[in-house]
Amino acid sequence: MEKKIKYVYHGSTQHGLKVIKKNISTHGKPWVYATLSKAISIIFISNKGSDLYYYLGGEGTKELGGEGTKEKPVILVERKKDMFKDIFNVSGSLYTLSGKNFISGKTGWSAEVVSEFDEKVIHEEYINSVFEKLKELNNKGELKIYLYPNRPNYIPKDNSDLISKVIGWQKNGINIDQFFKLYPELKEQYLKQLEEDGK
Repeated sequence: MEKKIKYVYHGSTQHGLKVIKKNISTHGKPWVYATLSKAISIIFISNKGSDLYYYLGGEGTKELGGEGTKEKPVILVERKKDMFKDIFNVSGSLYTLSGKNFISGKTGWSAEVVSEFDEKVIHEEYINSVFEKLKELNNKGELKIYLYPNRPNYIPKDNSDLISKVIGWQKNGINIDQFFKLYPELKEQYLKQLEEDGK
């Protein structure tokens, strides 16, 4: 029996929203995306951020994990020096929504849920600085931030774990120019991996 979700959270750079409207995103479906954790939704307030700037996952796992709670904190790893100052130097709003219509298990990450309906906002919390708020959550133990060059040992120092991910994006028609701008040093490894995959 599925556990009923009381509230979910949605982060946005837009203030004053009364309704969160459905949007077609990476999964190709018109959904409202939300998370079970305030911490994770605050990370997603920044629309500059992506896997190219940070690793987001659970403690001791290479896969998506962590739920943004003290029992299952989420891990946020800065991939290059000062990237967090760049992408999280934004303000935004954290929206609380009713969990009634939200379903888990649709995106491959247990902390992320989706609704097929436009969703009314129950509460809005203004976040003046996403970076400062993330540091506050880190201090509370709901999130674990690793600022460059610190990182768990399962994330390579050269960020080469991005290569297979980027190859997958390209196969799905996603533009990967930003990868080469941020990581010119990985281009050779990328081409080598592409060649090996093609054999």
